[in-house]
Amino acid sequence: MSKFEELCKAYAISRQAYRESRQACLDFSETFIQQFSDYLEYAIEKNNLNFDENGVLHFDVDIHVCEDPANPENGDRETVRIYFNISKVIDNFIVNVYPWGHEFKILIDEPRHFEEAFEYIFDTLQSVYTGVSQLSSQPPPIPF
Repeated sequence: MSKFEELCKAYAISRQAYRESRQACLDFSETFIQQFSDYLEYAIEKNNLNFDENGVLHFDVDIHVCEDPANPENGDRETVRIYFNISKVIDNFIVNVYPWGHEFKILIDEPRHFEEAFEYIFDTLQSVYTGVSQLSSQPPPIPF
């Protein structure tokens, strides 16, 4: 095998690993959002899905909060947009939550890792409306 062929082989292996990592991030994002929807008991959909040049998946979700969930068209309501990015590192997925810049390392088969992320998001959002955080040593929330 020539040096050029060796170089092409290394490139092919690298590209395959990149494609597999991107697919793993997409699959994980589906699991993450489905479980977050289950946690909130509210249907969440991903928006603005894209990958950056490093293979990190970026997307956002909208949560439409309202005064009366039984009749969301009645009363005031607003849309809360949360931004996520997901990258795969060995067997972990790194999930960053913005606008708070908080990072979670999640193993896909470890439910408590998901729960920690969901509780953080829920508590942070709730504290924006109540002014009270249930998380220990939590800095004040950033208003929308």
